[in-house]
Amino acid sequence: MNRRRALSLGVTAGLTTLAGCLTGLLDDDSAENVVLEPPEEDIQGDPSYQTYGEPFPAFELEDPIAETTIDVESLTDTLVVTAFFASCPTECIPLMSSFSQVQTNADERGLEDETRFLAVTFDPERDTADALREHADMMEIDYEADNWHYLRPEDHEMATSVVYDDLGILFEREGVGSEYDFMHITVTFLVNPDGYVERAYRGEDPDPEQITADLEQVTDGFE
Repeated sequence: MNRRRALSLGVTAGLTTLAGCLTGLLDDDSAENVVLEPPEEDIQGDPSYQTYGEPFPAFELEDPIAETTIDVESLTDTLVVTAFFASCPTECIPLMSSFSQVQTNADERGLEDETRFLAVTFDPERDTADALREHADMMEIDYEADNWHYLRPEDHEMATSVVYDDLGILFEREGVGSEYDFMHITVTFLVNPDGYVERAYRGEDPDPEQITADLEQVTDGFE
């Protein structure tokens, strides 16, 4: 097993307490706050991140490109949210490619005014506004659209607080100086306008067509 894979498994397994499956974790009232039916697949263990029917965490972060602050709790749109770092050489490339495709799909289906895309970096040291613009150009993301926000914590401590502690997207920095990398899990959240998680898509290559279909159903459910 290569070192990256081993470390990735360590972050996932070593920092997450295993305790059953999602079906056993859902209480009887979970579906009252959501539009979608419970996911068919079971999530093994007790995830570190919010799942179906759970409230999404409230936080405020800067959009360094728009030079504004986004208060997640005040948003009234359906949210698609993930965490990444722009210089990631592996997992974040397919992750953000899928994310970008969902943005395109939402625009084509006339959902752009009801949807907000939030991409939170956990590498604020390197992910400046210029670096994020370059990332958007590489990933063909329309970062100037009103419904897109790169969000940047002010420092590593805040990134840990928001991404690791609040969102439950586990990451671990390795290396010193400017030559460092991150081991991390990948999760994409679909959050309804009331602030509850409809889906938590785990994996580096979430299906953009499935996310779009779920997004459309949630948006229709709140008309």
